[in-house]
Amino acid sequence: MAKADCPQLTHGIAMKPNHVSIVVVAYNIARELPRTLLSLATPYQQGVTTDDYEIIVVDNGSSPAVRGSLVAEYGPNFRLLRIDDASPSPVAAVNRGIQEAKGDKIGVMIDGARIVTPGLVHFARIGLDMAPMAVVAAPGWYLGSDIQANAPANGYTKAIEDSLLQSILWPEDGYRLFEIGTMDESSVDPWFSPIHEANVLFMSREGWQAIDGMDERFSCPGGGLVNLDTLERAMKLSQAQLILTLGEATFHQLHGGVSTNASVERQRKNWIVWKAERDALRGTGEFTFHTPSAFVGSLPSSLLPHLARATIANPFRVAPATAAGFRAQLKPPEERVPTNRTAATLVELAKGQFQSGHYQTAADILRMASTHAPAELAASRLLSSAGILARHNPVRNAAYFTGIGDAYFAIGDNETAEVQYRKALDLNPDTVGAHVGLANTRMSGPFYYDWLERLYSELEPAVVVEIGVCDGVSLSKIKAPALAIGIDPNPRATVALSTETHIFPETSDAFFDRGGADVLLAGRPVGVGFIDGLHTFDQALRDFANLEHYCDMGSVLLVHDTVPLDDTTQKVPPTTQFHTGDVWKMVPALKALRTDLDVFTIATPWTGLTVVSGFGKRRYDPSWIVQAEERFANMEFTEIAANLGEALCLVANEWEPVFARLRTNLVDKGRRQPQSEQLAVAKSDAKEATMGGFLHQYFLNNNGKEIYKWLHYFEVYERHFERFRDRRPVVVEVGVYKGGSLEMWRAYFGEGARIIGIDIDPACKAHESQGVEVFVGSQDDTQLLDRIVEKYGPIDIVIDDGSHMMDHVIATFEHLYHHVQPNGVYFVEDTHTSYWEDYGGGLRKPGSFMEFAKGKLDEINAHHARGALPANAFTHATDSICVYDSIVVFEKRPQGKRQSLMTGQG
Repeated sequence: MAKADCPQLTHGIAMKPNHVSIVVVAYNIARELPRTLLSLATPYQQGVTTDDYEIIVVDNGSSPAVRGSLVAEYGPNFRLLRIDDASPSPVAAVNRGIQEAKGDKIGVMIDGARIVTPGLVHFARIGLDMAPMAVVAAPGWYLGSDIQANAPANGYTKAIEDSLLQSILWPEDGYRLFEIGTMDESSVDPWFSPIHEANVLFMSREGWQAIDGMDERFSCPGGGLVNLDTLERAMKLSQAQLILTLGEATFHQLHGGVSTNASVERQRKNWIVWKAERDALRGTGEFTFHTPSAFVGSLPSSLLPHLARATIANPFRVAPATAAGFRAQLKPPEERVPTNRTAATLVELAKGQFQSGHYQTAADILRMASTHAPAELAASRLLSSAGILARHNPVRNAAYFTGIGDAYFAIGDNETAEVQYRKALDLNPDTVGAHVGLANTRMSGPFYYDWLERLYSELEPAVVVEIGVCDGVSLSKIKAPALAIGIDPNPRATVALSTETHIFPETSDAFFDRGGADVLLAGRPVGVGFIDGLHTFDQALRDFANLEHYCDMGSVLLVHDTVPLDDTTQKVPPTTQFHTGDVWKMVPALKALRTDLDVFTIATPWTGLTVVSGFGKRRYDPSWIVQAEERFANMEFTEIAANLGEALCLVANEWEPVFARLRTNLVDKGRRQPQSEQLAVAKSDAKEATMGGFLHQYFLNNNGKEIYKWLHYFEVYERHFERFRDRRPVVVEVGVYKGGSLEMWRAYFGEGARIIGIDIDPACKAHESQGVEVFVGSQDDTQLLDRIVEKYGPIDIVIDDGSHMMDHVIATFEHLYHHVQPNGVYFVEDTHTSYWEDYGGGLRKPGSFMEFAKGKLDEINAHHARGALPANAFTHATDSICVYDSIVVFEKRPQGKRQSLMTGQG
């Protein structure tokens, strides 16, 4: 910049050696300026006296003007300059203050609405002596948990900001500002990332003279990009070194400024204008980011949580802890649940997104929550962390819009939720979560699993045939003493079944063609048939016809997935993971050709359940099957899409109307024999007695590698693991020891089981064998755990017999539990260590695993907490927590809506 472009920065004023002058520009900040000045005055400023520095307040045309008496209140080292013909840009005011400065060290605050921390002046003086041309900067922060471009739109106000300051008893301890603030855009994780702007900048007088102060050609209101330009020019000086204050910062107050407090949209427009101004002066190009050469100062305890988070996760690059090989997992910060129930629901969703690393989604859900409870979330560290991690890489992909849709759905705004889900599908047409979300917005109430359970309970069928077993959840709804028959060419049933069950791993066509049903039924009718197999019209039609052969007037057939979400998800062959197929054609076909039957479809999530009854009223005639194929096989979904209710015989998702209708139709229900007579089927071979079972006998007769177990464990093992035998489970055991238990599990679970061991001792790799793999590392190493999940997929059983250190056990559980398949088991043994201090435990000691498990007992009952504890993913996924001597077992099972009923007569 030519000298003519800027006023001279020397004014004949006597200079004081080792004296700091700080220029503070004020413009219409009557509320904010007194706090700024107080934070710059002694005794708030520590390690300095009034003789060590001066504060020059430059009033850049405020209306009303800043009073001289106000400035004088803060000490003899405070003085006021007034510019009456002020420019909208504060740059000239800055240079005027520099001209009037008496110190040989000069600091500039272009925005006087910033409260500073108590060591700023002291450490700035030290920093300026650390290099021949030191450029000292302090990171910039905002008051509140979100950047102030977003916060006001989400309910953040000056009154809330005032209450935040009162909550930390400011100005008693100025370092507590870190508890109620968040980093601004220019200073994200400055310990590990470069900065491009300084909202308070210190240099020697010679340094300011060398760059001729700030360039007054930056004429935009607020100064445009002059701060960035000034730092960039300062760093180009010979021998310039950036010194950053370690634990000092400035905190911006909400005041409606044209830059910092502008909305996000306004800031985008401003940037275009400001960048054009800067490019006209300096040429096109991006700003340089500057890495500190050194830090000066101390680290207050209130800043440690932010530093810890930055070492684990960084929005720019791999975080230092990860890069150095440390095993660290970023968890949602613990904080008080909002009293507003809507906000509490959203916060719980945001925690899940944060835990999964979806920081942008978490941040925006928390901003939604803030609109419902702005004061309670004004200092949310969860929002601060999520917002910081989402900066500079704002991911808005299909997963993002799905998460936002889930948030709107959770608070009952289905219309907006649908818009978000559609955005997700526009980006990725095969987004399962978005399809599920859309299905939930369309149909609500009891889930189809709930209907199966209720139907089996009400109808009391002697025999249930299910076509399409999948994971066995629907099959598990059948209760004793019914006989359950499952047919699936690839069954993966891993849930606990509640009655005598026969599963046939073959196609339904093959099963019926060979007369498989004849042998088991022995002349008895099918009470309920459930068709949930191949999801094509032609196959569903054959399954229906085959089942009808075994129906009488007391029979009911159920057909699942008869209400498609849209045309795409019903196509055959499927093009999406969320898929109903064209089974829906069964309904118009039955409606047109089987007028003897009663056909209706319950509008149950996600895709309906069709109920057919009234069998046995006339002689069975299979000719209708051919007619159905001819008339309906080529029917297009678009033909019925506009009138699904009528075309698919939809009825409300309500219990009583459905059961009243069924009671009318099941005219022959009362003639059936007692269950005990109908179920005259040969019993299967007796299983081993529990304590004398396989595992107990194996242990007692073990001549192989060493195993160390408490004897009473084996009964518990058999109780929870028996259903996984010979089903090729994935079993993860934490703690390998001498390798004996790995061999025991392989023998117990049978051929095809995949046994994975985790141990910190590299020697344990020697215990690998066919079907057994050992991973070496700590059990709280999330990257190690993720590698296991990536290789082996969902886990059936986790057995934690590792270090027994409380933080390790809890960390492993929190990371692995959601990777256990929906009907799996998480088994923690040797929990007596929760009471031992040398393992981090103690009786009722917070942080012990038993206290952690007690908290999970509350979570499993969250639905009954009347809003005090929102239901979460654990609530929805967990069926039971079993506590034994030294053992806690978590049994997973998707939880539907629970019902409370009253039966009998009053």
